[in-house]
Amino acid sequence: MQFNRAYSALLAGVGLGVASFIVSPVAASQNLSSLMVEIRQQEGIATYYNLATGMALNGQVTLVRDNQGYTLGEFAQGVPNGRWQVFLPNNQKLLDGEYVSGLQSGRWQLFGSSGELSEEQFYLKGVPSGEWVQYDDMGNRYQKTVYEAGVKTEVLRYFASGKLQAKETYVDNLRHGIWETYHGNGVLAQRQQYANNQLSGPYLAQNSEGLVIERGTLDANGKRQGRWQTFYDDGTPERDEYYAAGRLHGESLTYYPNGQLSLKGQYSEGLRQGTLAHYSDTGVKLEEENYLDGKHDGPQRYCNRTGILVSELNYKAGLQAGVQKTYFDDGKPKKVIRYHEQTLADNGQYPLHGMQQVFDTAGNLVKTEDYDLGLKDGNFERYRNGRLQRQEQWRQGARHGDFLAYYDNGNLRSLDQYQDNRQTGEAERYFDDGTLKERGTRIEGQWVGKYEAFYETGKPRELLHYGKDKPAGRSRYPLDGEFSRWYANGDLNEAGEYKNGEKQGTWRQYRQGLVSREMTFEAGKLNGPYREFDNGRRRVTGSYQADRKVGKWTEYRYQEKDPSFGPIPEGNIYRVSHYHEDKLEGERAYYSFKQVRYRSEQYQAGELSGHFSEYYPSNGQLKREGKMLKGSQEGLWQSWFEDGVLAESAEYQSGKRHGEYAKYYPNGQLQERAHYRKDRLSGEQLSYFQTGKPKAKELWLDGQREGEASYFHANGKQAEQGAFLRSRREGLWRAYWPNGELRSEGSYIADREAGDWAFYDQFGKLIKTEHH
Repeated sequence: MQFNRAYSALLAGVGLGVASFIVSPVAASQNLSSLMVEIRQQEGIATYYNLATGMALNGQVTLVRDNQGYTLGEFAQGVPNGRWQVFLPNNQKLLDGEYVSGLQSGRWQLFGSSGELSEEQFYLKGVPSGEWVQYDDMGNRYQKTVYEAGVKTEVLRYFASGKLQAKETYVDNLRHGIWETYHGNGVLAQRQQYANNQLSGPYLAQNSEGLVIERGTLDANGKRQGRWQTFYDDGTPERDEYYAAGRLHGESLTYYPNGQLSLKGQYSEGLRQGTLAHYSDTGVKLEEENYLDGKHDGPQRYCNRTGILVSELNYKAGLQAGVQKTYFDDGKPKKVIRYHEQTLADNGQYPLHGMQQVFDTAGNLVKTEDYDLGLKDGNFERYRNGRLQRQEQWRQGARHGDFLAYYDNGNLRSLDQYQDNRQTGEAERYFDDGTLKERGTRIEGQWVGKYEAFYETGKPRELLHYGKDKPAGRSRYPLDGEFSRWYANGDLNEAGEYKNGEKQGTWRQYRQGLVSREMTFEAGKLNGPYREFDNGRRRVTGSYQADRKVGKWTEYRYQEKDPSFGPIPEGNIYRVSHYHEDKLEGERAYYSFKQVRYRSEQYQAGELSGHFSEYYPSNGQLKREGKMLKGSQEGLWQSWFEDGVLAESAEYQSGKRHGEYAKYYPNGQLQERAHYRKDRLSGEQLSYFQTGKPKAKELWLDGQREGEASYFHANGKQAEQGAFLRSRREGLWRAYWPNGELRSEGSYIADREAGDWAFYDQFGKLIKTEHH
């Protein structure tokens, strides 16, 4: 039965909620919760019992469903018999019908939640019979179903306007017979036929104006059979095709809306066969393809909308084979591609075979290539604006022969030779004016033998020689033989010789045509005399042994003139050093412009250690002398004035003054005497005027003035007296005039004047007081 499932549960009047009574406005003999009712099925008939009494229901009974409304029914010995109604909690009716001996009978009505009629059903002894009608929310009929003895025989569907929308027929509840649908204006939209639930027979589709848009026939299996036609809305043919068992079979025609033929071809069992022609909407043939069993086979031609041929292709069983030609829209050739026609490659395609060509829009060649069964074999050329740009030779997929490149002006740009895909043979490069840039010979990409490079002027840039034997484990051939390099003006830059990849013998570097450096090598390492020059004047001379400086090294003043000294003769020594295994060892001496030694240092293993002395350049008189230990002053150090009078004497420890210190005036008179501890004054410090009279007397502790201090005038009389605390004046301080009279008296706190201060004139008279 096809009645609404939502109502089926209502017919029984039983819910699942807890017991809760709703007062019904309809008078009844008794009210029962649906939870207090038991339903028993006997031969398809429902019998209702009161669980509380065990008795069958009789008469009019209200069955209350918890929060879901209630059912008002009539019973005879527990069997529904009489009117049956279902209500919502708000007393809105959902269902109204009649039972006879437990079976639905006559008209049954179903209502929406707002009370509107939604469906009418008819039953005969519990079996659907007659017309069932369904309504929308507006009360309009939208579907009618006809039942005969419980079996659906016909369904009618309606528009909201009431006009028929669709008509369906059934036999034994299966689709059977003619089915029709209609447009809103009543015109037939579609007609099709069913047999035992399967589409078959004639098919028709129309637009709202009654013009056919599709028609054909379906076989017993629902597949297209025979001629099928489709039309545009104005009735103009769109497609005209033939089918067999649902697959295209026979001629197929397709048309543009203007009636012009678009496609014309043949099919066999769904696969394209023979010639397929494609036309533009103006009748110009655009494509002519040939097929065999659904695959391109044979010549294929394609044209643009003006009818000019743009490609000619050849296929074999769906694969490109033979000559393929494409053209520009003006008909000029664009590409010619050739494939083999017999042998397939590993990828399942026919390989490139023969000459391949590409052209530009002006008809000039862009490139040509030769292949043999997919492998590059023969001549490969590239062009630009009709001029050759690159030319290559290949053999069975490997570079073999000359590879040439050209400038746009036609001049040769480069030449490389290959053998079996390896760059072996002559190699040349040129500037765009044809001047040689470099040339040499390569073996497997590496230079071997003589190599030359040039500037754009044609002057030499480099001359190298490579060995002909490559040592094991090396990727390149070693330099072996003469090596020269030049500046762009033609002057020599560097010259020497290599042996087995290592520099050997005398090497010279040049600047402005003169030697700037002269070196001696052995097995790639500096070994022997070494000299540097500046404009022909010596700058450095020395010797190397195994890349390390050894022996005597002399540095020269290479400038021709000094602002203070004037012209400097060539070979004027600035410094002489001695080395051992690249470290300074022994004496290093410095010389003045007049070649007088003015400093002498001693080194041990690269560190300044040993006797150190300096001299006055004017007369060679000793200026300073002492001992160095690993770069730091150590022990007694003394210095003298230019006439030989002692100027200073100090003790050092690890580069710091430590011990007695004395300083003298040029007349030999003591100027200062002090004591240091780790570079800080500690103890008594005395200083004197040049006359020998005392100048100051101070006490120091760890670099700070600490304790009593006295200062004197040049006549020997006291000038000032007081005390320091951590280098700050502290306590009573007095100052005196040179005649011995008191000048001022007062106290300091932390280097600031504090308390009462008195000031006197040279005759001892108080002239002012201050309070701080």
